Amino acid sequence: MPQVILVIVGYSALNLAYTFFLKHEPVIDIFTIAIGFVLRVIAGAVALNLNASSWMCVTTLCLALYLAAVKRRQELAQNGSDGRKVLERYSVGLVDRYAEMSATGALLFYSMFVMSARPELVITIPLVLYGLFRYWYVVEALDGGESPTDALLADWQLMAVVAFWIAACVWALSGLHL
Repeated sequence: MPQVILVIVGYSALNLAYTFFLKHEPVIDIFTIAIGFVLRVIAGAVALNLNASSWMCVTTLCLALYLAAVKRRQELAQNGSDGRKVLERYSVGLVDRYAEMSATGALLFYSMFVMSARPELVITIPLVLYGLFRYWYVVEALDGGESPTDALLADWQLMAVVAFWIAACVWALSGLHL
């Protein structure tokens, strides 16, 4: 249990640093948000006495970077730099590239994990790819994405792909398909 407390202390320190300093620095702000998600995954794994694999951490990092970059993109597209001072130092094109790189990394690392450690989950890779594509569609065409939760709950296709992904994971890992 002391290990969980260590992760929580680190997470709290990161959040304090973000609140007072890091949120004003371009790129560092997005990475700080993403590292917070990774620390949550690690805290959960440690609390459950599980191993948070490197694959899980790097995939979570890339996915969180993707979501954070999309959030910055939408803030810029909808409000310019009025909402946050750091947005003055970004452009929509720049955060689009960050989002694209991060989504590619998330897909790549997830796929590498699946193929090397859990090949039975290979059927989930197209679902992950579709989810990334659909989320970007929701952002670009439907002007969503400032809140990933709102985007998910407002789009039946995103909810469906998450449900199909969960079902595919359960099916693949259950051994019932053999």
